[in-house]
Amino acid sequence: MIHAKMCKPRAFPWNNDRDPEQIDRLQNITGNQTLNREKVYEIGRVGRLGFKKSTPSFAYTATQFEYGSMAFWYDLANKEDPASGGLDNSIDLDDLVETQTDIAAFLTDDNTTFRGTIWFPNLRVNGFSVNIADPDATIERKFDLVGEDYKMLDGNYLAFQKATAAGASTVIVLNPVSVQYALGDYIFRVLRVRSGVVSELVETIDWTFAAPATVTVTGGVNGDIIKVYYEAATGATNWTDNDADPDLLLAEYAEIRLKVGVSTRIYRLQSVGIDVKFDRADYKEIGNSEVVQRGVNNKTVTISLDRFAENFALEDIFASDTTYPYINPRDFAEDIQMQVLIYKEKEHTNFKIGYLVTGLSPTTIGMTQDVEAYQKRTAALESDNLKISDDITELAFA
Repeated sequence: MIHAKMCKPRAFPWNNDRDPEQIDRLQNITGNQTLNREKVYEIGRVGRLGFKKSTPSFAYTATQFEYGSMAFWYDLANKEDPASGGLDNSIDLDDLVETQTDIAAFLTDDNTTFRGTIWFPNLRVNGFSVNIADPDATIERKFDLVGEDYKMLDGNYLAFQKATAAGASTVIVLNPVSVQYALGDYIFRVLRVRSGVVSELVETIDWTFAAPATVTVTGGVNGDIIKVYYEAATGATNWTDNDADPDLLLAEYAEIRLKVGVSTRIYRLQSVGIDVKFDRADYKEIGNSEVVQRGVNNKTVTISLDRFAENFALEDIFASDTTYPYINPRDFAEDIQMQVLIYKEKEHTNFKIGYLVTGLSPTTIGMTQDVEAYQKRTAALESDNLKISDDITELAFA
């Protein structure tokens, strides 16, 4: 059997000069593939004619403790570490529209026998959430990714090798050597990154392979990044305990601020939720079962705030104009900004990571009064943008 401690998850971003890396602080991963097979009949025949096999669909979810690291966000956005190119630290929703990331889990059983790899290729972001469930909660992230397939490498590793082109032809000698996974097939994929654009290269046209370990890529220019994915019988170290980052971050480490005119910290909150949904527009083409174009029709960011009623402080902020002691939800502002700022400790001294949402408009305002209980208030707001950063200056209110 495979225990959680012997399942080693790793992300393989497609674009830019970003190497595969382990995914830390995961609490749950789930993958479900729908094969999309439809029974086919014909008039005059008793029983089934056969099956129509459409392109499968795959749903992958991952729950992760918030620990202040941007690493997995950068993996999903295929973004290089800021220090490598003078980039800013932030990720916004547009950074996640076209990017693809593979995830692989390396599996070892209780007898320390390596059993193989489960490989989830071509994953795209379908949505995510950040949740602070209650004042004593651990802050959590949850990711919703979609693809078409998952693969199983029985007893072998998903291997990766990268090279930088120094001319028209680039020769890559694989170490470890590749394993034949089908008759005459040794290499799963060869990618080329040129000026920030990633392309999947075609065998015999763009690259050739000489068993057991030589890949030759042609048509290159200086600086092209070449990424080779293949199956190998041996693997490099695929897990190192991360003791440098916090184990987790708690609700008491967070500050919630709203702004309509003036920035205000919000108190008495019992839960805060950020939920992002993408209406994906991923298309195939005639003659090909693979997705060849990726996009998003629209993005929806929903904010949920729950609190015990004490006064009308939150409604006053939404109203923006409190000249008169009368609050009409029909007049609530449509340009509200919100920060979720998360620190390393309860004193709120060392900033770790934060989320900025602008252009918020309230959509639902609710109230609940139970017998023998204090009144509760709820508020939902909606926008279409969000920024994530571990640099607090990048999350400043406008």
